[in-house]
Amino acid sequence: MSTFPGSPRTLRGAIVAVTRANPLARIVIFQYNPDSVTRSVRPRSAPKETPTAPEDAHRIWGAPLESVTMTVEVDAADQLESGDPVATATGIGPQLAALEMLLYPSSALVIANTVLLQAGTIGVLPPEGPLTLLVWGPARVVPIRLESLSITEQAFDAALNPVRAAVELSAQVLSYHDLPMTDPGYALFLAHQVLKEAMATTAAVSGAVSALTAAGS
Repeated sequence: MSTFPGSPRTLRGAIVAVTRANPLARIVIFQYNPDSVTRSVRPRSAPKETPTAPEDAHRIWGAPLESVTMTVEVDAADQLESGDPVATATGIGPQLAALEMLLYPSSALVIANTVLLQAGTIGVLPPEGPLTLLVWGPARVVPIRLESLSITEQAFDAALNPVRAAVELSAQVLSYHDLPMTDPGYALFLAHQVLKEAMATTAAVSGAVSALTAAGS
């Protein structure tokens, strides 16, 4: 006799930083999915150097500007209870470091640029960061630029390692308007928009069918 399997397994959100040299360089899988995600979507304005006229009132100057804010909870309680050696030694330090490192250039690049400057190189370009993706289910995989991390460490062990924290994460979604065509994020965002268009069409068809059904009853 089969038994009820209980609640379905929920996918975990994640932030993935991809580089050509190491496609899985930095992966931050959320220990607990945020209870809410705040999205701000506003139309993109015309470029400053582009004069506008009344006939331009209905023009769309590219994909809208979208920002995402969420609070990620990190807690070492389960790991400490099971005697996990990493959690016992460092608490949630590794998880917080993985999030923070998304905002850092690699130390190897910093050292290489320092050597170039000491050798008399006139100018050194800032290092290029990885392609950073917000993965929030199969229907939402978008390139982002992290704007800020606000970390509230809420509990500590005897060695003052944080064992519980809330991380407020703010990011800007990068569209094909923000990226060159050769960037993988360009195609990813375009695919995201195509999927969104398909869902919008489905909603319109479903609404029309519901209206016709209601009118005929």
